[in-house]
Amino acid sequence: MAEASLFEPYVMEHMQMPNRIVFAPFHENMANRDGTVSPHLMDYYVNMAREGVGGVLVESAYVATQGRAHMTQLGISEERHIEGLYRLVKAIQAEGAVVGLRLSHAGAKTSEALAGEQPIGPSVMNFGKDYDTCREFDEGDVEEIVLFFVHAAERAEEVEADFIEINGAQQFLLDQCLSTRFNARDDGYGGSIAARMQLSVDIVKAIKARTTSNIPISYLFTIYDKLEDGFTEEDLKGMLKALNSAKVDLLHPVNIHVLNKFFDTEETLAEWVAKSSKIPIMLEGNIKSPQILKESIGLRRAQLFALDKALFSRPNWYSFLQKKIVPG
Repeated sequence: MAEASLFEPYVMEHMQMPNRIVFAPFHENMANRDGTVSPHLMDYYVNMAREGVGGVLVESAYVATQGRAHMTQLGISEERHIEGLYRLVKAIQAEGAVVGLRLSHAGAKTSEALAGEQPIGPSVMNFGKDYDTCREFDEGDVEEIVLFFVHAAERAEEVEADFIEINGAQQFLLDQCLSTRFNARDDGYGGSIAARMQLSVDIVKAIKARTTSNIPISYLFTIYDKLEDGFTEEDLKGMLKALNSAKVDLLHPVNIHVLNKFFDTEETLAEWVAKSSKIPIMLEGNIKSPQILKESIGLRRAQLFALDKALFSRPNWYSFLQKKIVPG
């Protein structure tokens, strides 16, 4: 992709993004205690949209109370959440940016006080003193979890979000399923990489089947935190094969640094992903300078670039970026 293309529109399904820069959340849990949109949360994202970015990705929203991770986490699990989300989406869109809503389930990374019940996960585990030991989910739980995500996606459609993102990172439920550290199952949801990805596949396919607007689906994931547990290039290939089969529209791999090399090679994560998938990629990973962004633009299949602290910490950073990338 040419450097100038960074400031050209990007089309995905029926969605047109005015440029390739996306604001990604790094401050989260700014909602009211009932999960509704707070004035602070509203101002935060609308101000980022005013910077001129092509898209704004809103922080993790729990799809069910049982998957709530924090007291002030944003929610998309109840009808009461819709009115505020609609106002948020429309306010961001009024600034010219498209809006993505990130759908999340905390899995075992919560407490009974927050979830209203014993947490669930792929295997019995406890994340530490602030959490409660979870129980292992069963087939009935799987059906319920899939429906939670489907109904959340339908609410995202109702509030007219431009795309949704399934949260397969942050050590939340789908990330727990992928990780051999947290998933010791030997059934259809554990063991092989295909089985560890099965819940994610079930969710994406169900959303594709049930939603009416063909809303694009992004999938957020990390692997740098799994390398010490033996995650290999073959695991990555298997993971991407699963996401390809589910017909995910956008891959969102997050890395500590976007240009870090993987698997003892000279190839970045984006290059490894591009070898096993033709799905467009949204890159994220400490893109904090125009030079890093320039180097990232040349990576295969990279179409979108998610920035967080750089946009937040420096007012008018997007305008500064335009001058640096396309001078004159």
